[in-house]
Amino acid sequence: MPRFFFHIRAFRQGLSRDELGLDFPDAETAYREAFKAGLDLRPEFVARGQSPQNYSIVIANAAHEPVSELSFTEMFGLRMAKAPAQA
Repeated sequence: MPRFFFHIRAFRQGLSRDELGLDFPDAETAYREAFKAGLDLRPEFVARGQSPQNYSIVIANAAHEPVSELSFTEMFGLRMAKAPAQA
């Protein structure tokens, strides 16, 4: 089964590399799993008061070649561009 890596790209901060990777049957499955993993990170952005606008997940194959990229802004929806106000 092919191995894929989910790197986090931060604008002006470079790439945080996934050194372990995960095995998936194909790039489409890796994309779906990266999307799910990205949604799980939403509370991290909120807790840190960070906008997801400048972050994305780069999906790379076993040769570390990018096969697709997911913007956190697109995953969360444009309404998440700012963290909600604290009550």
